[in-house]
Amino acid sequence: MKISDLDHITVNVKDLKQSEEFYSDILGLEKTGFIDMGDHTLTYFQLPREVRLELIDYTDKTSAGNIKETDTGTYRHFCLVTDQLAELHDTCVKKGIFVRKPPSYVEKLHARTMLITDPNGVEIEVIQR
Repeated sequence: MKISDLDHITVNVKDLKQSEEFYSDILGLEKTGFIDMGDHTLTYFQLPREVRLELIDYTDKTSAGNIKETDTGTYRHFCLVTDQLAELHDTCVKKGIFVRKPPSYVEKLHARTMLITDPNGVEIEVIQR
């Protein structure tokens, strides 16, 4: 068996409208689809290389626990690449998006990175090489 590609990344949303605004207005992703599954909906945004971001909005929502950066055995974040890190940081600050780690140079990565949090509490790393 061989893994050949990545199809999608899924986020269970707290508020679909806030999530759609974040991924379209802040990160500039294109909304590409919506499917009503009955007890939940799927909203798709296009990521690079034919990968999709799938936002799931359940009719019955359950709150998640608070996961810290150093917790083990948990999914931590996904990382997006940009060539405009400073501009994205300014947009996040203006729009009240939580910036967990402001842009900084990481010597061992030879890149600038920042960490932001989406409206659902999902951590996203953004890197500029």
